[in-house]
Parts: sequence; structure tokens; C-alpha cells
Amino acid sequence: MRKSIFTRIAAIAMLCLAMASTVSAQTEWTKKSAKKWVNAREWANGLDIVPDKTTDYVKFATQYHKDKAMWEKIFKFLKEKDLANMPVGRYEIDGNRCFVNVSDSKSKSPDKVLIEAHKKYIDLQYMVNNAELMGLISLKDAKESVPYNEKKDNVHYTGDKIKYHKLTGKKFFLLFPGELHKASIWTSGKETTGRKIVVKISYIAD
Repeated sequence: MRKSIFTRIAAIAMLCLAMASTVSAQTEWTKKSAKKWVNAREWANGLDIVPDKTTDYVKFATQYHKDKAMWEKIFKFLKEKDLANMPVGRYEIDGNRCFVNVSDSKSKSPDKVLIEAHKKYIDLQYMVNNAELMGLISLKDAKESVPYNEKKDNVHYTGDKIKYHKLTGKKFFLLFPGELHKASIWTSGKETTGRKIVVKISYIAD
């Protein structure tokens, strides 16, 4: 009888361990599983925009599932607010952990904009109307020029091997800590103004 009880306990323990391993495996995203999750678009909740193809899907899936409730609020905000006509300013989603900056952004010449990266926040950048270019460069191809400013959460770099991608109302850029970028670049050689949304999202470290 006692042996039977011990056997059952051992079996239950092994089942719990197997279930825990399954859950753990589900949260260990691969490029393939993360891309499949992004393309399934459950995160979008009906919002008709997509992340740019340069997005690190693994980081997106990982960060989303670490705080699903907050990300749901972000995409709900983007879907339900009158982004084109709402007043310029800051809108809090979760205090300093997540907030939205709404601006009428003026595009600039690339030589007028510094390369930057962040340490504490993820940037979600989206143009409601008009278009800008987003410049991306690898850390290995850049050199730090201005040390990290904790208050502004940015560090600046110089570098020439920048690849530019168009930011339009059909997609958004997700820029994770350490990803170097040069934003608000004009598309046609002259200054234009467009409604821009930048969501600042606290990065949750492993």
C-alpha cells in the first residue's frame, strides 16, 4: 500500500515536471515560431498595420508575452484613438513604464540627425500620415560619440554604413535596447511634416 502511494506521488511529480518543461519550451521563442506568431496577428487585435521586416521577431514575441496586458493596451490605443487629430502631447498607458508621445514630426536631412540607441525603453515608431525614413546601422559599424544620458535614455554614435527604410502609415518600427537608429529622415530631399506616434515601452530583461 505504501509503495503504491509512493509510486503515485512519483508519477504525479514526473507529470508536473513534464508540464513545466512544456510551458518553458513554449516561451523559448525561435525565429521560426516568433515569425509564425507575428504573422498570425493575434497581437494586433484588428489593427491594420504590420511591424517592419527589420523587426527582431524573437524579441517582439518575448517582450509581448512577458507583459501581454500592457501590449494589448498599446495596440488598443493605436486602434481606437483618433491619432491624426488628437492633441500633440504625452499620453500615459502605464505611468513611466509605458507612454505615448504624439507629435507633428518634421523630417530632416540625414546629416542633421544623430544615430542613437536606448537602454531602458523599446521604441514603437509609427507615422499616421506622410512618411519618413528610418536609418539602421549595426553596432560593429558605429562608434560612440556621446555617452549614455540616463535621464534621456539615449547614447549617440557616428557611422556611415546606414541602411534606410521607409516608415509609412502601413507599418511600424520596433527598436529594442541596443539597436542603433536614425529617425525622422526626409524622403524627398526637403522638410515635410507628418503626425508621428512614438510609444516608449519599458524593456523587461531576462
